[in-house]
Formats: sequence, structure tokens, C-alpha cells
Amino acid sequence: MINLKKNINLILTASLLMILMACEETVTIDTNELDERVVIEGLITNQQNHYVKLTRTRSFYATGPADAIENALVSVSDNNGNTFQFVHNPTDDPTQNGFYYPMNSFQGQIGSVYSLDVQVDGQQYNAQEELLPVTAIDSLTIIVNEEEFEDPEEEGRFYEVLFYASEPQDRKDQYLFKFYRNGEIVKDSHTDIYFSDDILLGEKIDDLEIAGYYAEGEEVMVEMYSLTQEAFIFYSDLFNLLNNDGGMFSPPPANPRTNLSNGALGYFQVSALDSESITIVPPGS
Repeated sequence: MINLKKNINLILTASLLMILMACEETVTIDTNELDERVVIEGLITNQQNHYVKLTRTRSFYATGPADAIENALVSVSDNNGNTFQFVHNPTDDPTQNGFYYPMNSFQGQIGSVYSLDVQVDGQQYNAQEELLPVTAIDSLTIIVNEEEFEDPEEEGRFYEVLFYASEPQDRKDQYLFKFYRNGEIVKDSHTDIYFSDDILLGEKIDDLEIAGYYAEGEEVMVEMYSLTQEAFIFYSDLFNLLNNDGGMFSPPPANPRTNLSNGALGYFQVSALDSESITIVPPGS
């Protein structure tokens, strides 16, 4: 049995060192006086869950949520001549301030290239990515873990979920994984990012333990996103930034490399998405 959460993080340590040795120089963050920057977090998939989130950076010592940008012009176009306009927070939900959604629903198409255009206060920001295919999730299974948990939040959660898929070997693939318990994201640590390339996963993905422990009756969902090489590097940089211990041998914190223009932070991700859900019941029942 392979532990997805442990093995992915282990391979990232080695992969990250190779990536950083070969990369161009990154910009060091000045944690005392950081000029205000636009932060763009965008997602286009082969389903209909697209969004673009716009915020501004804050000083290192500021508290509270980032300032949302609510007056931008946002659109996404593809290489087939289609343009999709996005509108800010169409439901007027206060928790969605800064989020832009397409005015008309659409599904991303495998192989198409999507371009983002954002205009904020007279400044223009662009990015572009191809929508690459994702392998299908074959199944999820449940096993019992008899260990007693010291964390009271895990009391009664004695089940783990295993992940199965077949990884095509005729192309180079990278993936991002997300895990949910009753609709809420699950991580073993708040700095965890679960992503990998197909070298680690191999041709047959069997018995991979996802993050978290679960109780009977809870619903578990696994999402698997395709990543471009540029997106894989972004998550590698972000993983390094989040897990920098600040020691004397640690590299100084640096902005993750991005596909966004004009000095914007964040990333415009274009991914194919596959998901699978399972409700926790005792095995054999």
C-alpha cells in the first residue's frame, strides 16, 4: 500500500531541488515594505466551475482578509474565437467579494488554449494556458484504521480511503489532488499541497491513501486536476514558500513563478478535472 500524502511530499522535496537549481532568478519578497500588487487566482476546467478571484496584497503585518477588487473587467477567450465575459459576485454574497464568474455557462475543451484578460485601474494583466487531459479515477475504497487518535477532532474517525487510477504512459502528465469531507477541504497539515507528476505515480495507481481520517456516514470526495508544466512549477514554488522554516540554510522566501503578466501574483490555472465520491460505511457491509 502506498501513502499518497507522504510519498508525494517526499518526491516534491527532491523534485523541488532540481527545479530550483535550473530556474531563473526569482524575486525575493520584502516582508516589511511590499508594494501593493494585484493577486489573481483563476480556474478554468472541462466542467462549469470557473472563477477568477482578484485581491490586493497587504503589508506583512496586516491582519484580516485581503482587500477584494470589485471593479475589474474580466474576460476569458479561447483559440476557437470564443470570448466569455465574467461578472463580479452575481449573487451579492458577501463571502464572494472579489470573485468573478462567467455571465454565460461554458465547458472548457481538452486541447483548447484559454487566455485571461483582466483590467484593473487602467492596468492590464494577461495569462494563457492549454487545457490538458486528466486520467479518470477508477474507484475509491475504504479500510479500517484501528489506531487511537490523540487529536480530539479525529475521535470516531477510524476509516481511511484508498485511491485507484490508471496513468497513461504515452504522455507526460502532472496532477493536483484535492480531498473533501462533507464538502470541506481536508489536509493533514495546513501547508500541504498534494500534487505530483506521472514519474512518481507510475502506470497503475493502486492503494494510495488520501489525506485525512473519516467516520461512518461521512462523504468523501477526491478531485484530480491536470496541470501544465508551468502550473506544476507554480505549485512547487508555493509548496517551498509555505514550508520554509526560516532557518539559516533555508532559501529566502520568493514569489512563486507565475503565468500572469505585468507583475501580478497568483496563477491562472486551466485544468481538466475528474472526481469521485464515496460514503463511509464499514467494509463488507
